[in-house]
Amino acid sequence: MNKVYLLTGIHNHQPVGNFEHVFSEAYDKCYLPALETFSKRPGVKFSIHHSGPLLEWLEKNKPAYLDLLGGMVESGQVEILSGGFYEPILSALSERDAVGQIEMMNRWVEERFGARPRGAWLAERIWDPYVPKILASAGIEFTLLDDTHFYYAGLGEKDMYGYWVTEKHGSPLAVFPIDKTMRYSIPFKQPEESLKYFKETGERHGTTGISYGDDGEKFGVWPQTHEWVFGKKWLDRFLSMLEENTGVVETTMFSSYLDSFPPNGRIYLPMASYEEMMHWTLPTDVAAEHTKLVHALEKENRLPEFKKFLRGGIWDNFLSKYDEANGLHKRMLYVSDRVAKALEKPVKSATAEAMTSALYRGQCNCPYWHGLFGGLYLSNLRHAVYTNLIDAGKKADAVLHRGKNWAELTKVDYLAEMSDEVVVETADLFALIRPSSGGAVAEIDYKPALFNVSNVMTRRREEYHQKILDSVGKTDAGGGEILSPHDRVHFKEKSLEKKLVFDAHTRQSFTEHLLAEKPTLEFLRADKEDDGNGAGSAYNADFAEAKGGAARLVLSKDVATPVEKSPLYVRKSYSISGKAPVITCEYSMTNRGKETVRFHLGMEWNFTLLAADALDRYLTVNDEKYRMNHSGETTGVKKWAITDEYFKLSIGWKSSRAVDLVRYPIETVSQSEDGFESNYQGTCMVAALKVEIAPGKTVVEEFTLTFSKP
Repeated sequence: MNKVYLLTGIHNHQPVGNFEHVFSEAYDKCYLPALETFSKRPGVKFSIHHSGPLLEWLEKNKPAYLDLLGGMVESGQVEILSGGFYEPILSALSERDAVGQIEMMNRWVEERFGARPRGAWLAERIWDPYVPKILASAGIEFTLLDDTHFYYAGLGEKDMYGYWVTEKHGSPLAVFPIDKTMRYSIPFKQPEESLKYFKETGERHGTTGISYGDDGEKFGVWPQTHEWVFGKKWLDRFLSMLEENTGVVETTMFSSYLDSFPPNGRIYLPMASYEEMMHWTLPTDVAAEHTKLVHALEKENRLPEFKKFLRGGIWDNFLSKYDEANGLHKRMLYVSDRVAKALEKPVKSATAEAMTSALYRGQCNCPYWHGLFGGLYLSNLRHAVYTNLIDAGKKADAVLHRGKNWAELTKVDYLAEMSDEVVVETADLFALIRPSSGGAVAEIDYKPALFNVSNVMTRRREEYHQKILDSVGKTDAGGGEILSPHDRVHFKEKSLEKKLVFDAHTRQSFTEHLLAEKPTLEFLRADKEDDGNGAGSAYNADFAEAKGGAARLVLSKDVATPVEKSPLYVRKSYSISGKAPVITCEYSMTNRGKETVRFHLGMEWNFTLLAADALDRYLTVNDEKYRMNHSGETTGVKKWAITDEYFKLSIGWKSSRAVDLVRYPIETVSQSEDGFESNYQGTCMVAALKVEIAPGKTVVEEFTLTFSKP
């Protein structure tokens, strides 16, 4: 009988910004019991990767875990895999940062465990043909990729064992195909099924290697897995099966297999990830078509023959699917360049390390995309990444400006869409203004609190929303097994279908609406399109200057009034002070028609303080306090404010005349590994004004926002 070698790669990860109790629960339910179970089976060899955020937490809170792991490394049972320290998508970074992240992990592992890693885990197994160059530059010899990558390169089922060699510009890298059968069997199928698979593989393909690589959280954190893996002793039974059948299957480490067996040959792989990821990145309608096609081919038992030709999108498509993901990504690239410029100056090593570490934490991949896991929809993860990016940028500011009162204004294709945005920075504020998108402000950061107050998700239709509308699901697998989260349908709250409201425009601030009727709460909640063409239509940038510690931007455009369709000339002027954190928007409307025009103006802001119902975060209107998830209308308002006592942040509004203030919470409905749920994203506030302009006359409205620490 031909023996197969099982190469096991376990990936343990908690993202930057995850809650403390999540780290603790994952440790108690999964990380510690799994490692202890493996440690009692010293003959079972495996490879393991921990992301940097988790390593830092373990070092601070559970150093005994790392001591146990270190002993297993020393005994030769375990090899440590490297990777980007803060779990970034390497292909989404500059080469400078990608190599830097891996080298940071290499140093950490070598200092803590005394062994320099030879292999690396790729976050979400996102592959780009340039990755070999990045990994080789950091001294990495191999990585693990899903078998889908290899199918898309034209290989077949017989080629999914052992390893292949690829290269970029002469830099070679060994790549091990992760076996999908094992990825879906561990820990969801009985150990005997895996043993049968090992025997069949040996009979069909001779002595070869079977690679398994997946999330360690499957061993206790994923729904129903803790009782299954430890209560019903799945892991113990699986390891016993391996120990008792060494004539069929022998465990080894990837580096050991690399040293003992030659590669299958040379291969060049296309941009890819695991199948589910490539499906999630598709546009919603296309994803639904993709699902129907896959199901049809499965029903006809023809999916295997189409597998190498049928694929989804690439990870980068998330940047076009979600404006928020692209905005976060481009903010990261902007800060990276700013940090690089600061590091060209003479700075202390501690300053350079703190600046670089903050930047790297801001590159943690989880809030940059969305699929089965909450990711982008989880405001705490987005906030944590933004906090670190703002912190890194603030540290760079201190080097580049040396504490002077200053203001910068830059016209640049910030979002890489071949149209200029305007970036304004002061010591206290960062603002991204988009002339091509209604002259709105896409991002406002208050640096003293390290807080992006505009960190709000737009409500979009997702493919999985149909499952909610159908209200069909199952929670039990039957047969003594459990369902993978990919197959499990669970509703964490009732009546989610009532929250499936989708926005007509991307959530930004200083977005104006020209309307025939007063923008009531019911009208805004339904997110109707404008009667005019206020929101979203492009402005011309007439004037842009930073001078004397302040920045000024003047935009203009011609529109039609919503009722009479008369020509209306609009000027939108922003003033941002470097002396004090103040943003003023002057909105000027000139009637170029021959008749008096009457309509309603609604100026919209979408801000978040993260918590919807916390006592220490509130909206104040006419001296009345409301929670951030409050819906309501108040007339005759000239001043209002939102206050966050926890993060020490307050924003006060002042309008040139009294407005009707309409506000409501923005809630999205998303899926996670634990089921479907709604998430508070922020609060929409609209200042509504009735406007009447005689022919040739001009009406000016002014709104001033003042930022402070309460």
